[in-house]
This record gives sequence, C-alpha cells and structure tokens, in this order.
Amino acid sequence: MTQLFFYLTILNIFDAGVTWFGLEHAFISELNPFMYAIYEINPLLFVLTKTSLSIFLLLFILLKKVPQSPLIKGLTIFAIVSYTAIVFMHGFWLVHIF
Repeated sequence: MTQLFFYLTILNIFDAGVTWFGLEHAFISELNPFMYAIYEINPLLFVLTKTSLSIFLLLFILLKKVPQSPLIKGLTIFAIVSYTAIVFMHGFWLVHIF
C-alpha cells in the first residue's frame, strides 16, 4: 500500500501542475466542479488544495500509518487508475500544443 500511496502522490502533484498550466493558458477546462470553483476563487488556492492532498498521503507514508483495509486499497487503486488516465490525457494535449 505504501507504494500505491507514493505513486498516487506523484500523479496528484503532476496533475496539479499540469492542470494549473492548462487552465492558466486556456488549453483545457477543469471538469471537477469543486476544483473548478476553487480555481475560480484563486488559482494559487487551487494548487495549494491539490498539493495538500499529496502532503497528506506523504504523511501517512512517513508516519507509517498507511491504512491496510480492503476498502482503502480499492479506493486507492480506483484513484490511481483515474489519475493515470488523466495523466495520459494531459500528455496528449501537451504533445499537441508543443
């Protein structure tokens, strides 16, 4: 589970940076209504919100408190699959704009 949390952390940080870049330059739109509302309030708050989620995941790892339940493992795998698909979408539009 530790490796899954670490991989999810990396995906989330990458997504935060690339999504912010895409929104700032009007290359993409944010599909998550909650995150879109945060971005509309303040783009820096958007980045801080997304990176704070990664910090929480890292804290679980560093404090050796990574949950081991089947439910958490399932949710983590679902998030990893979702974020991996999003990273590939980001890669697709990055290749097309550069």
